[in-house]
Amino acid sequence: MAQLFESRTYVNSKGDTLFYHLLKPLNFDSAKKYPLVVSLPYGGQPATDKIRQMEGAVAAEALSTDINRANYPAFIFIPNCPPGSGWGGIPNYPSVDSLVYEAISSLDKEPGIDVKRRYVTGLSRGGYGAWHFICTRPDMFAAAIPVSGGEDPKLASRIVNVPVWAFHGANDKNVPVSGSRDMINAIKKAGGNPRYTEYPNEGHNIWNQVSMTPGLWDWLFAQKRN
Repeated sequence: MAQLFESRTYVNSKGDTLFYHLLKPLNFDSAKKYPLVVSLPYGGQPATDKIRQMEGAVAAEALSTDINRANYPAFIFIPNCPPGSGWGGIPNYPSVDSLVYEAISSLDKEPGIDVKRRYVTGLSRGGYGAWHFICTRPDMFAAAIPVSGGEDPKLASRIVNVPVWAFHGANDKNVPVSGSRDMINAIKKAGGNPRYTEYPNEGHNIWNQVSMTPGLWDWLFAQKRN
């Protein structure tokens, strides 16, 4: 998968640096507009190994197959998480969320990216990040697929208009299922209409089931911000 992606570095005005990988759409046409999928890697991979960390970007792995690149032409963005950091959403843990937002915005000047169709997804640490990204920047993302994650339900009112399809295993010992349940209930209470799939007999590693969900990618790529 890594051979398909271009390795890049974003440096902001303060000198803060973010390494990331970017895959352009199959048969890219600069005259056309394509969605951008932000795939946040889960934890557990060596933070200093920029290639190994791509293994945790499960949606990127799925969407970079030949058949999905043909069916869902899109830019795929995989940020590298520095040592001791996360994507946000985990209490009392450092986050590089703002730097990732800056790097995503820096791509707007390049041809081909539809800023009204930016999506974010992730599993575990990436699931927390997906929730956090839409709660802190609902203006940036058109939809999210948070898997085995969570966020502060007090932020749910910010994302009533952001399409969400969340997934969790009821027997998750790493990230309590309450992380997703509480967010979904809070969004509904605030007037939103999120989708939620819970697997009653599964634990933390549910990505295979998620990726085979009928209509998942069709749903995601149909979303567009007004």
